[in-house]
Amino acid sequence: MGKALICAEKPSQAKALAAPFPNKNMKTHIAIAPCVMFPEGAVVIWAVGHILELYRPEDYSKEYQEWSLDNLPIIPKEYKLKVIESKRSIFNNFKKFLKDPDISVIIHAADPGIEGCLLLDEIFYYLNNRKPVKRLWTSSLTKDSVVEAFRSMKDNRHYQHYYYAGLARQRADWLVGMSASRALTCLLNQKGIEKTFSAGRVQTALMSIIYQREKEIENFISKPYFDLIGEFQFGEAKLNAKWFSNESEHIFDMDEDMLEAFSKYCQSQPAIVNTIKKEEKKNRPPMFYNLSSLQMHANRLYGMTPANVLGFAQALYDKSLITYPRSDSQRLTAGEAAWMPVIIKNLGELESYQDLIKGATRDISQDKRYVDSEKVSDHYAIILTEEKVNPLTLPKGEQQIYDLIAKSIIAAHYLDYIYDTTGIIITVAEKFGFRSSDTLVKEEGWKKIYKGLSTNSAEEEIQLPDIKEGEVGTMLSGQIKAGSTNPPSRFSLGDLIKIMCNPAPYCADKEDFKSSELQLGTEATRSGIVSILTKRYVNVSKNLVYMLPEGRVLIEALGDNNYLTSVLTSGRMERYLKQIQKGEGSVSSFVKRTEDITKEIVEKLIKDAASWNFVEYAKDIQKTEEVGLCKKCGAPVLERETFYGCSNFKKTNCGFRLSKVVAGKPISMENIKKLLTTGQTSLIKGFKSQKKPDKMFEAFLAWDEDKNKLIFKFPQ
Repeated sequence: MGKALICAEKPSQAKALAAPFPNKNMKTHIAIAPCVMFPEGAVVIWAVGHILELYRPEDYSKEYQEWSLDNLPIIPKEYKLKVIESKRSIFNNFKKFLKDPDISVIIHAADPGIEGCLLLDEIFYYLNNRKPVKRLWTSSLTKDSVVEAFRSMKDNRHYQHYYYAGLARQRADWLVGMSASRALTCLLNQKGIEKTFSAGRVQTALMSIIYQREKEIENFISKPYFDLIGEFQFGEAKLNAKWFSNESEHIFDMDEDMLEAFSKYCQSQPAIVNTIKKEEKKNRPPMFYNLSSLQMHANRLYGMTPANVLGFAQALYDKSLITYPRSDSQRLTAGEAAWMPVIIKNLGELESYQDLIKGATRDISQDKRYVDSEKVSDHYAIILTEEKVNPLTLPKGEQQIYDLIAKSIIAAHYLDYIYDTTGIIITVAEKFGFRSSDTLVKEEGWKKIYKGLSTNSAEEEIQLPDIKEGEVGTMLSGQIKAGSTNPPSRFSLGDLIKIMCNPAPYCADKEDFKSSELQLGTEATRSGIVSILTKRYVNVSKNLVYMLPEGRVLIEALGDNNYLTSVLTSGRMERYLKQIQKGEGSVSSFVKRTEDITKEIVEKLIKDAASWNFVEYAKDIQKTEEVGLCKKCGAPVLERETFYGCSNFKKTNCGFRLSKVVAGKPISMENIKKLLTTGQTSLIKGFKSQKKPDKMFEAFLAWDEDKNKLIFKFPQ
């Protein structure tokens, strides 16, 4: 027997895995002393996300250094990985310990799920590891959960198909993305649009839905209408009711004079209470959160971006305060539900929740809305752990996310929200209908938890008088209200997550897909996809999504019935990836099919480009791209995907370019403009030393006219 090597996905996770045992942080690793769990001791190391990446096209052949239609599509004979240069030291640490003869067993302890399996397995394969590998699988990083996870580890081969599914997705997305992006960019450059375009099966399918909504808004023609609100009297009782018909809620094609005459006619005719329908309704407490529902709710309440929500949730998870955040389930297994009394007790000790906890009396252990092992996939719903914390000590964003999760748990233990609805239909002159309704709250239930926060199911409370069916009365007066139809609403960032969870309403042909199957992306990737779109193709103002000219060009260039804009084709891929994950599909068959599809995409783009006309778009894009004048030749400098470059590149081969990230620090547009105008940026903090990545420094970026290059200029 020798030591165990515990491989974590990130430093914070490594600390949590070592925390239950006697340990010492050695900077490059954490040493666990011999103990009951590890009789010979253990070493904990960590990655920092993926430390390997697929070859870039130019890594396979120099001919791919230049983006050209002549060498598309790019289909490698063999898919190769390389070390991400900025993570070379992390890789060397893995190599050192995996080869260490004192290490006898490897423990794969990355996040539970496809991406976590891929992240570490690809390192083990790359380094030709021959030592046995066990898999630690836990959705909670509390000490008790970590210890239990170490006790119940399985052989890593049990999760091998998760790795295969990740491998298949990685290669397929590379194939489609590299060739389609290059083809689009080259063809659009020929049309005068000097910009780098990116395409992928998920982002372009979502962009197509945004484009459809944008066209619906543009083409919408508002129609004026009137509403007639009648005041009725039945005996001593009075109420207001609005005109309606089976075809419409509003009155169209009638001017105000005609409507006045109609109102007076109704006032002269008998009014009869046609029907009264009373019904008690119950709203169950909301389900627990998965990542998407948490992102949607936090966006609606606080305007947080999906990436913000994931970041705050990840931080809470790393602190062992919530369970795994990238969950797609909204239910618990019985094992996790057993912790609920402890979590409720902990919340009751916090001043913020003491009053709310008093109403949390329901036992949910047998309630399948919340506890159902059959509805739990790799992960259960996002809940709090048994760790105690005062949320007021957390940063604001983390505090808000913690609060939402806490309230979802408390609400689940509350009674239902119960209310009575009453609908009254009044008939005038035996043929004209007027309708009134009311809502009377009988039991506030779980809604007490969300007072002060917006909810989708709020009911306006109105009290109708006590009248009976068949009563005859009169319409005393009529109030005319003018209005007009509104275009479809713009999507919010939260709406984009909702669409990706269920794009079926935006898909005319759903084939044999169930709504739960027809999804775009995964819980782990959706926020990243939205972030890509907001950087490249859409603008977000006050949480509403507006399409940029680049987005229009992308979708119009791809055209109708394109693989890349189809929700169905992405759905088919996700369905097959799930089959691979279950051990029922073939990676090679999936990749071979994607290679064929990639060829079809490139061929169609080249064929369709002959009819493209984007002259007006080119003007708009060019106008918004210019950030200053080239320091070498004086031509406009344009924004690209990862850098700012001279617009004369193709004409004069001017090589002036400024990277968007220098020494690990993103450079703001404001500083780029200042550099191009004055020759020097403002003082920038947070540059990383190349020799010592952990060391940070501050400097100005300046253009050296003599050397014709960008330099660091240090403060005096």
